[in-house]
Amino acid sequence: MRGSPVTTAMHVLIVSEMSPPYATGGGEKRYAILARELVKLGHQVNWLSMRQKDSADAEEVDGVCHLHVGPRIVRPPVRSFFAKLRFMLSVIAYLARNRPDVVDCQTYAPLPAAWFICKLRGIPLVATIHDTSTASSNKPVADQWMSAWDGWLAGFVERGLYRLSYSRVLTVSEAVKDMLVQRMGLAQSSISVVPNGIDIGAIESIAPHPSPTDLIFVGRMVPHKHPEVFLEVAARLSAGRKDQGLKPLRLRMIGGGPLATSIRAHADNYGVSEELEWLGELESHSDVIAHVKSARVLVLPSTREGFGLVLAEAMACGTAFAAYSIAPVAETAGPELADCLAMPADLGQLARVVSLLVEDADCWAERVALGKARVREKFGAESFARSTIGVYQIAISTA
Repeated sequence: MRGSPVTTAMHVLIVSEMSPPYATGGGEKRYAILARELVKLGHQVNWLSMRQKDSADAEEVDGVCHLHVGPRIVRPPVRSFFAKLRFMLSVIAYLARNRPDVVDCQTYAPLPAAWFICKLRGIPLVATIHDTSTASSNKPVADQWMSAWDGWLAGFVERGLYRLSYSRVLTVSEAVKDMLVQRMGLAQSSISVVPNGIDIGAIESIAPHPSPTDLIFVGRMVPHKHPEVFLEVAARLSAGRKDQGLKPLRLRMIGGGPLATSIRAHADNYGVSEELEWLGELESHSDVIAHVKSARVLVLPSTREGFGLVLAEAMACGTAFAAYSIAPVAETAGPELADCLAMPADLGQLARVVSLLVEDADCWAERVALGKARVREKFGAESFARSTIGVYQIAISTA
C-alpha cells in the first residue's frame, strides 16, 4: 500500500551476518555508525546477526539492541555454507514473528531470506549492496569474493539476487550504482546512493600510536586488496633510499585473511622484513585508527572496492594516502585528491605517488588538509544517517 513519507520515529531492523565488535569489516563499521546515529535521532534499531565468538544472544550497544541468532561463528568472517543456511532460516523465523517498519539487509547470504519473508508479510525491505563481483566484460573478476573453482557463478548469482523486487536498493557510490545498472540490469530509478559515513569525532578523540611509521597497509589479506603490492612499493622506495644513504622506510601492516602467511613470506623475498611491523588482525577498531594516525601515508593498492572506507578514515586521521584509481576509490578521494591515485596495476606510478608524499613535506601537508576538509564536507555521520532515513521513507511509502 502506498502512503505518505514517514516523519515519526521508525523501528528499523538491520540484518547482516556479522556485527561489531566481533567483526570489523567495512560493511559492519558502516552499519554500526548508522545504527548509533539513528538511535540519536530518536529511532528504534534492532540488529540481527549471527552468534559470534562469545556474544550474548541479546545485548545493547550504543542504544542499539543486538540480537544474535542461528549458528555461532568462532572466527569471523569465516563461516560455512551450512552456517549461512541456518542464519537465513533464523532471519525468516524472526521476521515471521516481528514486524519492523523497515528492514535494511546487507548482501549476500541473508538477503534472499529477508526478501522472501518481507515479500510474504508486506514489510518494506532496503537491500544494501556495497559492490559487484563482475568486470566490465560481465565476467567475474579474478580477485572477487568466491573461490577459484566456483568464481564463474558470481555473475549469475548476483544477477539473480540483485534483480529481486526490493522496496529500494541502496548503494554506497555512484560507481557501484552504474555497475548495478549497466552490468546487472537494475533500473536507475530503483537505486539510491548514500556514501558511507565516518565518525569524525570518535577518530579525532583517539591518540596516535606512540610509535610512528612511514607507510601503512590496512585491509584483509585477500587477492583483490593486493597487499603484496604494498611490499613491492616499499621495497622499491627503500632501495632508492639506501642508495642515497637514507634510513629505510618504517612499514606497518594490519589485517588477517587467507594470504597472511604468504604475505609475510613476501616480506622476506622483497627484503623488507626487518623494516616491517606485522600486526595481523587487531581486535579493536580504535587500535587500528591509532596506528593509521601515526602513519605518514596509507597505501591502498586494491582493485575492488565499493567505496574505500579506509581511505575516508585516513583522511579523517590526518594521514595522506596513495591508491589505485578504481572508480569507487576515485569518487571517495574526489577531484581535489586525484593526484594521490595511480592507474590500476601501474606499480611504478603508485611508487612515485608514495615517494612524493614521503619526501615532500609541503605536498604531504596540503593533501592532508584537503583530505580533512573533504571528509567533513562529504562523509559526516549525522548527514549519512539522515540521508539513509530518506531512503527508508521512500521504501515505506512505496511498499
